[in-house]
Amino acid sequence: MTRLDEQLCEDLLRQVRGLTPRQAVLALFESGMIDHRACERRAIRDEIERLERQGMPRCEAFEVVADRFCCSYEKARNAFYLLSKH
Repeated sequence: MTRLDEQLCEDLLRQVRGLTPRQAVLALFESGMIDHRACERRAIRDEIERLERQGMPRCEAFEVVADRFCCSYEKARNAFYLLSKH
């Protein structure tokens, strides 16, 4: 972690000090400090992986997750493969 990362983390911690974890996340979302799209991509990927662990084929998991997240099959597929590269 860089010094800038450390400073930013300290600033975020100050903003949420005294809040419950849920309140902290909500406050950070409302202030725009959390990347909504990054969270959505991660949630989509995690759900696809969960369904695959249960035995569902990946393409079918894309369809199920797209329906659950009210997005296109392509968006679910892209979220999955974009995060696979990192």
